[in-house]
Amino acid sequence: ETYDELHEQYSRIYNMNTSSKAVEHDWGMGAFGDWTKRASQFDTVAYTTLSPGLDRRYVHDAFTQGFMVTKEMYDDEQYRQLEKLPKAMARSGRAKVEKDAMNPLLNGFDELKPIYDGKALFAVDHPLLDSDKTSSNLITGALNDENLKKGLKMMKETLDEAGNLIQMKATKLIIPPALEDTAIRLLKSNQIAGTELNDTNKYLNSYGIEIVVMDYLSEAAGGSDTHWFLQDGGRHELNFFWREKPSFKWEEDFDTLIAKYRGYMRYSYGVSDWRGIIGSQGTGA
Repeated sequence: ETYDELHEQYSRIYNMNTSSKAVEHDWGMGAFGDWTKRASQFDTVAYTTLSPGLDRRYVHDAFTQGFMVTKEMYDDEQYRQLEKLPKAMARSGRAKVEKDAMNPLLNGFDELKPIYDGKALFAVDHPLLDSDKTSSNLITGALNDENLKKGLKMMKETLDEAGNLIQMKATKLIIPPALEDTAIRLLKSNQIAGTELNDTNKYLNSYGIEIVVMDYLSEAAGGSDTHWFLQDGGRHELNFFWREKPSFKWEEDFDTLIAKYRGYMRYSYGVSDWRGIIGSQGTGA
């Protein structure tokens, strides 16, 4: 009951899935280029074979936590501490999921932790299977009016594997709590935030971007107070698989009279495609 009572955040930015297998696989594929013009009414169809994509693997890890209570501990309890143990265990389980789910974003700038295409999740030169072009989803600079507009433009310029525009649109701004005030001023103000100009803010207002505050992105949780991300909420490929959702059980040993309480869960998470999400570390680097 306590686990379900806590507000869940990570599912707001993930595609939530269930799994009945030890490992889930996701394969990408190439993309079709321009259609071929028919030179005459007798021309045959120009058939194309798409380039095979690379394997994305989701391996489910299992996690447990537990505690024991002796009969004497239970009988002599006077300060209701034992009642708090199951609740504390449930909260730590929820925190584990939330922290893990932030790893793809927080590690997404590290070239030593590449995704399927050999690049960091956020890179300026993602290779394309069926084109000599590259495409970027990395932006630099703090969250402000100018950089946010650059991010919106970059999302629209996302290319498919053939080098064609996908026409993605940012619908979510993902931020740590430290940037919540900045985000509200940028997206909700009637005038351009941070300036003395009387210009209207209709461009950003027209996007209707949802502000998604993720507590476990914060520096206090081991993340960063400057990172920010834009996401196409309907077309991103940030995936989470529940193999088994958290379960909590207890039993008492007949001979020792010791009660054992345990929790168990199993899941995996990751990204199948860099498209649909743009990231900035919030600095000029």
